[in-house]
Amino acid sequence: MKRASVHLVFASVALCCAGVAVYDWVQWRRAEQVNQTVAAVVVANATTAKQNSPDVRGRDEAPRVRLARAIALSRRGAYDAAGPLFESLIRDESGNEVGRAALFDLGNLYLRQGIGHGSSGAIQSLAMVEEAKARYRTLLRIAPDDWDARYNLERALWLAPETRSASGAPDVKEQHNIKVRDPESKDLP
Repeated sequence: MKRASVHLVFASVALCCAGVAVYDWVQWRRAEQVNQTVAAVVVANATTAKQNSPDVRGRDEAPRVRLARAIALSRRGAYDAAGPLFESLIRDESGNEVGRAALFDLGNLYLRQGIGHGSSGAIQSLAMVEEAKARYRTLLRIAPDDWDARYNLERALWLAPETRSASGAPDVKEQHNIKVRDPESKDLP
């Protein structure tokens, strides 16, 4: 009886491992299909000279394919074509994984544009960094545990710090709203 129970436990563990392997294989195949579709679209764009057109296939392609196309356009430097794709994905897929990824990547696109202008286009650079900060903050409202967005927001804040007031003088109301912890507090270390 003991030998049968050991074999039963081993069989159930092996079955669970096989299930995990099948699930990973299905996810891998799905990712491969998306990559092939994106590669086909990029090749089709290059041959038809519509490389910067954001809506070659329109909204009938899968959201992940549209996201991958937007990321590919962004990495190639076609910001004018990638931006509307990201915006349409944010609008269409808001709240799910693809919408959050599009929001993050749009923030990255704006941040790259802001960094790319440097000191030669300081006003445009500042505007792009501010757009990036707005996208990261929106993403953090949706998913507060997104550490990549937190890091990029911190980087954007380092590039374009925000000041409390334009005059440089401290705000009187803010000084009066300081709260001091009770000295009798039990939660202190």
